[in-house]
Amino acid sequence: MTTMPSCSKLQAQGMYVSHTQRFLVRRVRAMDEVQKAEKDRNDRANSIGTRARTRGGGGGRRSAEDNGRLRSSITASSSSRSETETKRTEEVLQSSSIFLVGLMGTGKTTVGKALATRLNYGYFDTDRLIEQISKRTVKEIFEEDGEGEFRKIESDVLSELASYKRVVVSTGGGIVSVRNNWMHLHNGITVCLQGDHRTLARRVARDGIEARPLLKECLTGDSENDEEMRIQKIEKKIQELWDARGKMYAESDIAVSVNGDKEDELGASVDVIVDRICRSIEKRLREDNKQGQLRNEPKIGDIEVKNLKTGERINRVE
Repeated sequence: MTTMPSCSKLQAQGMYVSHTQRFLVRRVRAMDEVQKAEKDRNDRANSIGTRARTRGGGGGRRSAEDNGRLRSSITASSSSRSETETKRTEEVLQSSSIFLVGLMGTGKTTVGKALATRLNYGYFDTDRLIEQISKRTVKEIFEEDGEGEFRKIESDVLSELASYKRVVVSTGGGIVSVRNNWMHLHNGITVCLQGDHRTLARRVARDGIEARPLLKECLTGDSENDEEMRIQKIEKKIQELWDARGKMYAESDIAVSVNGDKEDELGASVDVIVDRICRSIEKRLREDNKQGQLRNEPKIGDIEVKNLKTGERINRVE
């Protein structure tokens, strides 16, 4: 039986990165086909909706059907605002890619997929790509080769993704800890998802911690059967990770909260978070564009014109 060589051996042979490139090319082509099909479906749906509205008639009575239409109108109004915000975000992005970073539990994967759908972007998850390319889970790579080897593979994958446009990339929580990775992250817009550590711990506990190699100690002792104790252990670990990585996350272009109202123990909904990201990107990029114009435009006093005879400054040329 032929065994699969380890990722470190593949890298030494110069094969790992080229395999990553071929894999990503296939993924991007597949995404282009999916996006084209989705656009065609949306165009057909809009056409049908327009014809239906054109044929629609009126009525004088306020019925349950009328109330239903009213509720639909309110929902449509909210949807229209989101569409307007999305168009403004697309305008300022100019096809730039978006990299999501943040601690575990911030929802980088779920939010990333929703954000990509909203912007009609392609989507990648670095952890999933690593698993698909190496034929091993992240947990297995940690256990067999150690975290250091995993970070090397992660950096190789990120370096390939950095060259793509119009994609949303969800990254692993520790990707910011490698200094050279920031060269690739800054090829696009880096958005750091942040949240109350208690909220993040609840989310992680809900989703399960068995596949998270950094939380294996949270499964030991009484916490295995005591949910509250498990959440406390997870929260403590998240705090430790924040203490170690907080300054690195601060290098992101934008920080977006995933917190919800006080009664929302698991934080805000995915749609709300995506709205926040779109608004934050638009605001930041418009501010940067304005500041860039101010830096490049000459201001009064930048250039002085003097009378050659008297040496006096000329403020206006007749």
